[in-house]
Amino acid sequence: MLGIFHSGGVDLQVIDYRDVDKILNRNTSRHKILITRKHPRLIKSQNVYPIWISKLEHPQAVHPSQLYRIEHLTWEHTQKQPSDIILDALEYLMIEHGVVSTLRFVGKLRDMAVLTNSNFYVSVSDGIDEKTKALIRRIVE
Repeated sequence: MLGIFHSGGVDLQVIDYRDVDKILNRNTSRHKILITRKHPRLIKSQNVYPIWISKLEHPQAVHPSQLYRIEHLTWEHTQKQPSDIILDALEYLMIEHGVVSTLRFVGKLRDMAVLTNSNFYVSVSDGIDEKTKALIRRIVE
């Protein structure tokens, strides 16, 4: 795990992309929202609501240009119950929207998590430079 912040029971972390499955399989009774590039049928964990980001025309896909839809779906599900929100598509969104717009989006998701007493995790890989990782940590944690 790259960083951690606990505030009133809310867990806000920047995690290594290899740790996503640990979060998904931890506390299987807790609802999880996974924002990902993985097709939903590849997700084997319980209690996971996948938001599949893809440019394909598919009923289960959200086009990467529709950040507002991702926000809406996340907000809708966290209003029903506190959840673990896992953003596992950061690099893809950076490619599609640029760093600044993506970091703004991450900030919105983080604020949603705090407001709904949900946990928020952002996975990052070695493809993100240290300066950008530091910015992400500042926003998330």
